[in-house]
Amino acid sequence: MLSVKCEGIVVVSIEATGRKNERNQLVMQAMKDIRVAMEAGSSLDNLNRAKAHLIALATQQHLFDFRDFPLPIDDAMECSYLVHEAPDGSYSLYVNSGAPHQYYAPHDHGDAWAIIAGVTGRERHQLYLRRNPGEPGDGPLVKKGEFIVAAGQAVTMQPDGIHEVNAMDGKPLLHLHLYAKNFTLQGERWKYDLEEGTAERFYLDELGSITDAR
Repeated sequence: MLSVKCEGIVVVSIEATGRKNERNQLVMQAMKDIRVAMEAGSSLDNLNRAKAHLIALATQQHLFDFRDFPLPIDDAMECSYLVHEAPDGSYSLYVNSGAPHQYYAPHDHGDAWAIIAGVTGRERHQLYLRRNPGEPGDGPLVKKGEFIVAAGQAVTMQPDGIHEVNAMDGKPLLHLHLYAKNFTLQGERWKYDLEEGTAERFYLDELGSITDAR
């Protein structure tokens, strides 16, 4: 989709094919369990139930590593790999391979809930809400908390959630990002300047590389 490059070439081998087949089976089961957890809506309780299934999937580190999901090789902050999506674009799961300098200013995901589970590396998520929920382009935010996503940990966001994201420890990271719908369907998205108290549109081309890895 975009011009950013990722490290190396993923070699198609018997070993890689075996990993992919095993990964696809576990992803499909996790998505079934998550659908059941989320069928009554995006309440915090439902998101926490779904989160447990995504954390369990993320513990399969032999299936989610930099061999199959290479890092960016230019100045991009991450490469995103789509590994699951329903036919209508819902329940979109990405493997995000992030550079050590990865940083995203506060931003939302349109009207989509999100769950982010750690596989390798640590990532800080600072969580915010709009001061005026009825005006998405209204810049002033209220900080609601902070969470470190690492192996065995995950953070959730309801549809009105906003997060600021940065890699920690000067090391690359690989995490699972699950959204209620894919990036294209998330609609109007905003990013926020905390110092200026302003907001502007957040566009897909700011996300780095997005590769279909299903």
